[in-house]
Amino acid sequence: MTTVTGPSVDALAGNGSARLIVRLLERADLEDARRLHNDDATLKQLTDVSHVSEAEQETWYLSLSSSRQSRRYVARRREDNAFVGVFRVDRIDLANRNALVGADVVPAMRRQGFATEMFGYVLDHLFGHLGLHRVGLVTLAGNANALGLYRKLGFVEEGRERDAIFRDNVFTDLISMGLLATEWQQRRSTL
Repeated sequence: MTTVTGPSVDALAGNGSARLIVRLLERADLEDARRLHNDDATLKQLTDVSHVSEAEQETWYLSLSSSRQSRRYVARRREDNAFVGVFRVDRIDLANRNALVGADVVPAMRRQGFATEMFGYVLDHLFGHLGLHRVGLVTLAGNANALGLYRKLGFVEEGRERDAIFRDNVFTDLISMGLLATEWQQRRSTL
């Protein structure tokens, strides 16, 4: 297990974007996060399609709270504190300066630019404040909206696990993508 040293993984500089407050997930956010996870439109795009109970969510939260390799952030709309989504940072490896990322947005708030804002804010933190060199992610080949977002952010396809995911009685590929700090610095000004 990598020991977290140097800048705090928890401390986000500032607190979000013009429309969003982004902060660490708190106990008060658990039910919103659980409902988002359990939504069929969200589950369909995840690698694990298991619904999560309240008890499982609480156990997960306690485990996450003591993890040195994973963090969850929530995004809430500034104007009314409405829950927008969750941003995941996993496999935080400060020695090798990389991590895995991902985000989910409440279905009613999709296609409004919130995911772009969430990614932009957290990527600035991961690359700028934490000094990461690379972030990666995985997504289903059929998730056209996510693939479009990731490419817009500068992520590059690095690999493909053929027929790795079974959805709707069909196998689909799992695509691995990565983004380097230098690529993010070049891309961020164009967003």
